Amino acid sequence: MVKFIHAADLHLDSPYIGLKELSTHIAHQIKESTFQSLENIIQKAIDHQVDFVIFSGDIYDLEDRSIKAQIAFRQQMDRLETEKIAVYLIHGNHDFLANTADHLSLPSNVNVFSSSVETVYIETEKGEKVALSGFSYNKRWVTRRMIEDYPQRDNQCDYHIGLLHGYEEGQYSEHGKYAPFSLSELKSKHYDYWALGHIHNRQMLSSNPPVYYSGNTQGRHKNETGDKGCLLVEISHTKQQVDFISTAPVIWETLKIDASNDLSLNSIYEKLKGEIDALEKRNTLLNLVVSVSPHLTDKVMNKLRQEEFIDALHNYSESAFLYVTALKINSPMTVEEDISLAQLFPEEWNKSVEHFLDKEAFYKETKELLSTQPFSNELNEPTERMRKEIVDSAVTLLTFDLGSIEGD
Repeated sequence: MVKFIHAADLHLDSPYIGLKELSTHIAHQIKESTFQSLENIIQKAIDHQVDFVIFSGDIYDLEDRSIKAQIAFRQQMDRLETEKIAVYLIHGNHDFLANTADHLSLPSNVNVFSSSVETVYIETEKGEKVALSGFSYNKRWVTRRMIEDYPQRDNQCDYHIGLLHGYEEGQYSEHGKYAPFSLSELKSKHYDYWALGHIHNRQMLSSNPPVYYSGNTQGRHKNETGDKGCLLVEISHTKQQVDFISTAPVIWETLKIDASNDLSLNSIYEKLKGEIDALEKRNTLLNLVVSVSPHLTDKVMNKLRQEEFIDALHNYSESAFLYVTALKINSPMTVEEDISLAQLFPEEWNKSVEHFLDKEAFYKETKELLSTQPFSNELNEPTERMRKEIVDSAVTLLTFDLGSIEGD
């Protein structure tokens, strides 16, 4: 049996996107979260006495790797070297191979794959022979089907493992479609395990053979919800065992609350506070989506949108924090007493909404805004989901602020 850790997409020193002012204590924990997750992964590898550790790309967030990230990674690799645990690593589209003059060297237990597909052969302490095949990106965009260069399983070895940072064709993803492959292509190589990286959502593509995206090790924004970590993999000739290990010190969550039967500020507050306090006590960045009644008064609605109301929903304890990063309010329009602009001018209203949902129109109207600080540092290109969220939020605001005119 061979036992190893599969991790990917650490994005060390990655900036958190979409956060406002935070207390110094919370800000520090968030800033250090990618490093803490790495430390937790290494500790799990030591605790489980694995044969080796695999990193399937995007160890760093940028090709221009910060010195802090390089030092942190090197220190953790030193820990593994002390324990005589080897590391097999490929670089992805974020941390592609480039000029190494400003890169720190890594200890001898770390094996970095080159920009061409290559196979490394090792023998475990139990005498089992393992082949590992993979490649590192040498530029940010690798669009060629690199899977075609992977060799067939080496039957002289007990196990053959593939490392690949790329995109599985046919699935929806906001990530770039780099080094594309199909599941049938992976299976055609007859490997014993595929350690995939690039897609931040942890998922199993196949159980036989095991083909896994381990997901990223620390969520970085509100669309990367849920627990994050690595996979502990045990493979023998009779069984395959793949277990998720949580390593992320901070998680993002989205909580949807139906407050459509509550008409007072107090009843809405009590409902929100109750559901938030019932959540698991761990460091959480919470995106709150609340459905409210269309009969809610403008006064109550305005108070819900104030920063002071959001501040009152945060939950702090000695062991953990829960911080509400955003409050989105959904409300169906009503016309029992009012005439909305959407009803008064339905064709114009619908055209306006459709116009801003169009990718080119959205870019044209928001280009100046999104090219300024701090957006330019944090946002490469708004995704379809992000565009829709921005337009939906604008519609909600307009509905309450400008959307209704009192009837006669």
